[in-house]
Amino acid sequence: MLSSIVATNGLVLPASVAPRSPAARMGCVDEFSISREIKTVRIFDGAYDSDICDEVTAAAQAAIADKGSFSLAIPGGSVVAALAGLEKDGADWSKMHVFFCNEKIPSYPCIDMGLEQTKKIGVPDDQVYGMGGEGTPAEMAAKYTELLKSHPSIDNEAAIPSVDMMLLGTGPDGHVGCVFPDGEPIKAFGTGEIVMAGNDGRADGDFLAVSMDVMCASKVVLVSAAGEGRAEMVATALSGEFGPFDCPAGMVEGQEETLWFTDTGGISKFDEEIEDEDEESE
Repeated sequence: MLSSIVATNGLVLPASVAPRSPAARMGCVDEFSISREIKTVRIFDGAYDSDICDEVTAAAQAAIADKGSFSLAIPGGSVVAALAGLEKDGADWSKMHVFFCNEKIPSYPCIDMGLEQTKKIGVPDDQVYGMGGEGTPAEMAAKYTELLKSHPSIDNEAAIPSVDMMLLGTGPDGHVGCVFPDGEPIKAFGTGEIVMAGNDGRADGDFLAVSMDVMCASKVVLVSAAGEGRAEMVATALSGEFGPFDCPAGMVEGQEETLWFTDTGGISKFDEEIEDEDEESE
């Protein structure tokens, strides 16, 4: 059994949970849940690429068994690089449809990195839907919005498209995808916008990004935040103590499950945050 902490209304209580997979049993050194936003946080003592792959594979198997397809939304960077560990026979990847959380224009690094990984497991290229194309960024955003609202692998019973699973990386400033603190996309949270075009030096200029509404409409979200350089952000995001546009990573909440994967460096300041809250409440 793994040690666990369950945080409920600011109280930290000991508990125990069973590991979900052999890979998690080897690498996960702690796990806790935060009832305020129902986030499960897993702390690893090293790299957790294989654990990301385990979660994607399990989600794919479940979705395909339930409805015959699996919709996965991905960013760029190390989170997507981790998908290199997916096993070809782990699921029927020919039934997976891959969408993107963000893209930089005109370099388009996310689609290139995504195709590099999906080719390895046999996902048809025409089932990997890159952002971009002809027209202005605003026109590209409108076209991608229509794709998300109409694709049969995505649940569109509600006003906002709901993918089966979304993977998100984070930055030390709390951004996810191209949703930056105090940027226009985060300020649009709750408006019902789906895909937005923007320009921000933090994204090297022009970009496309799914909205926080789409992130929170996803059935399962896995947020990755490793390293001591993200420790302050992780503590802030998990505490819930931040302004309305200060920490997009802390605002992400999937419809069914929100998983935070971090390591001992990334979680190193979280206890300090809890202690500060407890002192303030006394």
